[in-house]
Amino acid sequence: MNPGIKHDMEEAVDFLYGLPKFTTKNSPDHTRKLLALLGDPCFKRKIIHVAGSNGKGSVCCFLYHMLLAGGKTAALFTSPHLVDIRERFQMNGGMVPEEEFLEGYRRVRSASAELVRNNLNHPTFFEFIFALGMVLFERAQTEYVVLETGLGGRLDATNSFPTPLLSVITSISLEHTEILGGTLAQIAAEKAGILKPGVPLVFCDDDGESADVIRRRASALGCPQYPISKKLFRNYEIKEEGIDFSLSTAYDKSKRGAVRWTVPGHAVYQMENAALAITAMRVLDLMDDAVIQRGLSETKWPGRMQEVVPEIYFDGAHNPSGIAAFLEFVRIFTKDDGVPPLLLFSMVKEKDLHAAADLLTASVAWEAIAVTTVDGERGVPAGTLRSLFFGDGGKAAACPVDSFADSREAFTEMRRRKKPGQKLFCTGSLYFVGELLRLIS
Repeated sequence: MNPGIKHDMEEAVDFLYGLPKFTTKNSPDHTRKLLALLGDPCFKRKIIHVAGSNGKGSVCCFLYHMLLAGGKTAALFTSPHLVDIRERFQMNGGMVPEEEFLEGYRRVRSASAELVRNNLNHPTFFEFIFALGMVLFERAQTEYVVLETGLGGRLDATNSFPTPLLSVITSISLEHTEILGGTLAQIAAEKAGILKPGVPLVFCDDDGESADVIRRRASALGCPQYPISKKLFRNYEIKEEGIDFSLSTAYDKSKRGAVRWTVPGHAVYQMENAALAITAMRVLDLMDDAVIQRGLSETKWPGRMQEVVPEIYFDGAHNPSGIAAFLEFVRIFTKDDGVPPLLLFSMVKEKDLHAAADLLTASVAWEAIAVTTVDGERGVPAGTLRSLFFGDGGKAAACPVDSFADSREAFTEMRRRKKPGQKLFCTGSLYFVGELLRLIS
């Protein structure tokens, strides 16, 4: 790497990471003013907007690769990144080059300074990188842009486009309750805030309370609705190349039988995410099923039930629903093992730590658990995490629980302890998974 570019990248990333320290959350109207200063980048692109509590990153990644498989020029804005901040800005199959990243960063920084001169707030971290993504994608003239919301939907920076091509809402669970509300209905209302009049909606229909909220909002706006439920899956089978399953929708029935699909990896929860993406692409009617399947097969999504080396898995399960899905995978993949698996766990402060610990100790017999701390001010001390596994009003772990102040030390020790044929699962915050991926890269 050019030493000058390396220095400039480090300076840019340091500036961006410093933004949350001196800014507050801004409204979408504030974001629109920032975008206006930048020439309204991507306002003429075809936007697919995705919100939800679980799986929205996977759905976005599936959609992006389907578009590429169909010969479209496409971009993906997603978060968080695991190793390199440029992971958030995917274009036509790769990360944005560093030179282009820096050029876009300087434009957004200049526009941000102009906002401040006009007595408006400085953009937040997420607002800044969203605007940066739009600048980068506009420069590349990509036809399609797949947008993953950050937090919620109604007040999210990504909710700045008047008429997206399609909206997708994945499954809803309790998350960020201090911001989004304490019930599924309240959280669903925030997610449904991305809906626009007449824009088609593909959504998860498994939870009655949240689905009803989404359905009512879509009806009020005249949005054509395409619900997806686990009830539509048939005869799934876990194979070496992935999970083979049938999807039985009205479209499939019109074809005189359910179509068989293969989603890469071995996480059962990805069937639902794949089904949402498949349905979205069918609604857009851009390609046939064979091309959609090729896009599915070519999707790679690091840190989501990823086997990084044989018998060692990383998965960013960061809320109770995600942990429940993670545990389902663990049970399936260890049921024939001769030795119980190992667990390495860490999370950030704003998550439901007690619920996570209770779930992790309720249904899997671990041989041993280790906890560690995520770097930065959001990290929870390892000792605090360890105490969660000793009851505290919940379920106590039935195995040894060790704590490590350093994630490198924790991973090295658990890898050393692992016996041949034994599996090691590392889960929790995606920031934690990113730290681990950096260790093995």
